[in-house]
Amino acid sequence: MNLSLTLLLLLTLSLPPLLHSASNSELRSLLEFKKGIQLDPHGVVSSWDTATVASLDANDCPSAWHGVYCEGDDGAGSGNVTAIVLDGLALAGELKFHALTELKALRNLSLAGNNFTGRVEPVLGTITTLQYLDLSSNSFYGPIPARINDLWGLNYLNFSQNNFSSGFPSGIQNLQQLKTLDMHGNGLWGDIAELLLELRNVEYVDLSFNEFFGSISTNSSVITSLANTVRHLDLSHNNLSGGFLASDSVQLFRNLEVLDLGDNQITGELPSLEFDAKIADFEVGKEPIFWVDTRGVVREFCGIGGIRSQWQ
Repeated sequence: MNLSLTLLLLLTLSLPPLLHSASNSELRSLLEFKKGIQLDPHGVVSSWDTATVASLDANDCPSAWHGVYCEGDDGAGSGNVTAIVLDGLALAGELKFHALTELKALRNLSLAGNNFTGRVEPVLGTITTLQYLDLSSNSFYGPIPARINDLWGLNYLNFSQNNFSSGFPSGIQNLQQLKTLDMHGNGLWGDIAELLLELRNVEYVDLSFNEFFGSISTNSSVITSLANTVRHLDLSHNNLSGGFLASDSVQLFRNLEVLDLGDNQITGELPSLEFDAKIADFEVGKEPIFWVDTRGVVREFCGIGGIRSQWQ
């Protein structure tokens, strides 16, 4: 046996079990992702260490690592990583999202309430197994990558309270499973009618405290898909103008419970709301015109024709 082959054999035998197990790519991915966490005041990711997984079986994943969840946690499955949950831990750094592309079963990525910064890499949009993505309450900046709209399995998307500043990327209609869209508290802009047209099947929408512009007084064809399902719609604190929703559009919101249009430049007359609405909160100006509960008050106040708004 020549010297080089002997050295290679000795090196291979000396590697910890982590690096030649069946799950080595996922474990390496987690360790690479950890490198982007530059501040960990509570020492929570100190558990992400090769020494803690030296005894893993071939198909296991490191569920002992803080915030890491695996398919095998319930006693069944392949042991792939399914979730990374590191919420509210005062972590900081610029994350290496590309390191997560080897996690072939990752469904939940929740990093809310930390101090992460930097841009969100477009490669995040290639992790198409994701169903729940929460990067809220951090300091991410730059544009929201258009490839986010390739995450066709998402049902929860929350990028709120960051520093994103760009036009909202088109293509969100691809997210047919999306139920929650929360982007409030950023610097996002774009024509609100175009964005509403793309929303399908969503139940909770919060786009408040951004810079969206345009009018919501559009024809019913624009918001039909959204109106069928939305329960909570918050467009307050933007740059919206024009009139209120057209009467034929209002009638489509059969499940609406909360509508907030406050602190915009909407003017004109409110249409009649002659339908069995379930609206619980309804605000259109800096102060609410009225608050409506679910017990039939809508008919009493709104069913007799248009109500002149207080901000004219």
